[in-house]
Amino acid sequence: MLSRVAENLFWMSRYFERADNLARLVTVHQTDLLDATSAMAEDSYDWHPLLAVTSMGDENSTESVQDYMVRSQENPDSITNCIYQARENGRAVRDQISDEMWIELNALWLDLKAILKNGPGQHEKICQMVNRSSLVFRGIVNVAQPRAEAWAFIQLGEYLERADKTSRVIDLPNYLRGRDEASAWSTMLRACSAAAEHRRHYSGEADSTSASTLLLFSTSFPRSVRFCVQKIDDLLHQISGTDSSGYLNEAERASGSLLARMNFSGVEEISSLGLHDYVDSVQFNLNEIGAAIGFRYFALTKESPSSSAEEFFKIRMRSIQKQQ
Repeated sequence: MLSRVAENLFWMSRYFERADNLARLVTVHQTDLLDATSAMAEDSYDWHPLLAVTSMGDENSTESVQDYMVRSQENPDSITNCIYQARENGRAVRDQISDEMWIELNALWLDLKAILKNGPGQHEKICQMVNRSSLVFRGIVNVAQPRAEAWAFIQLGEYLERADKTSRVIDLPNYLRGRDEASAWSTMLRACSAAAEHRRHYSGEADSTSASTLLLFSTSFPRSVRFCVQKIDDLLHQISGTDSSGYLNEAERASGSLLARMNFSGVEEISSLGLHDYVDSVQFNLNEIGAAIGFRYFALTKESPSSSAEEFFKIRMRSIQKQQ
């Protein structure tokens, strides 16, 4: 497969997953966290936790924070811009995806364009549309896409982005100063569709231990970080044809290293580092994996990537800037 085709498939899937996860965060934050206070929804302080945990900045924007996150053209990571980027990447590889996948992706963008013409607002409607369309799109991928290289790169983008966003959800209560911790964790579980799974495994209300354990280390829940990293590792070995017990390139080494870390020392590391610092370090490792994937499969070079963390981030930033 051509590197540009693999890259388009990867980023089509990753941008769609990013939009879906951001829509989930915006929805639960607005309905559960803001409504629980006496402050108005337009108060930028109430939305600061979402801006901080998603690494968005709106210092130079004149838009409301909700508009900035959901529908802004200035914000490259707004929900609508993510759908636009997913659609553009999908359009470039229409011959590699099913007709139904393209129809769903294109129809969502056209519907969003119609909403954007109506002016500010309608955040809830946009988020609902994106969430529903994402479920449909993922269902189509599962039933209509052959299990070949194209499917593997689509899945790779999905699971890498999902792991990153789940880790950010776990870190969000760290920014919710003065809020009831149990209520905050319950909200975060709903953002990941994990409330029912939590009830099946734990009694009582959600707290930092039970919720973070589920969202970080579950081997069966599809949105847990560990589950996603396992899928990433499997997909990378499927693409290269390498036995799962070894690694052929830096991407496989990085994914295998993070998976082993989460399998064998996750709980102990949280005890020593604290949840916030542990999640930060996991996000760092996910950035390494993303940079190594880009260098191995998308960059037109045969040179091996540097093992230094600084070089990984330089590669990562160049890849992001190219997509934007």
